[in-house]
Amino acid sequence: MKAVAGVSGTDVPGFFRGADPEGWDQMVASSGKLRSAEAAGQPAATFPVLPEQADADTPAPTAEFVDYYKTPRGRHPRSTGDMVIRSADLLDQFDSFAAVAKIAPRPLLMIAGTEAVTRGFSEKAVADSPGNAELFLVERATHVDLYDRDEYVTPAAAKLAEFFHKNLV
Repeated sequence: MKAVAGVSGTDVPGFFRGADPEGWDQMVASSGKLRSAEAAGQPAATFPVLPEQADADTPAPTAEFVDYYKTPRGRHPRSTGDMVIRSADLLDQFDSFAAVAKIAPRPLLMIAGTEAVTRGFSEKAVADSPGNAELFLVERATHVDLYDRDEYVTPAAAKLAEFFHKNLV
């Protein structure tokens, strides 16, 4: 690798853990029993990651993901939107950014929206990288805005093009 860049970077287990620590711990604790039940022929136990619709009581970050993943904007016809509960213990052992410092001395660019609930993951990745890392913030963008909203994707794409042109030539 010569250079690494990420847009709307997220530590998924950290995100789940941060949203509902007690619920996450319960899922992790039940993973072994569910794995054994599956091995005995029972169907995989799942849960919907998002509600089908958002309402006034839905937390803003969840509503943002519902607006993308539960509408034609981002829904895939073969996606159930469910997570297999027994995978929680595997996720719990994974940290997307644990070895981010090993990217150095290669340049690292992390792009996040100023309003992104996941912005802290990109900030931490840059802070944990020795030397050659940069955080580029897209004003007023949320996490999901950087998926497909032209007003936010355009500056992110321009920054990516500049970064890779500079570091891959």
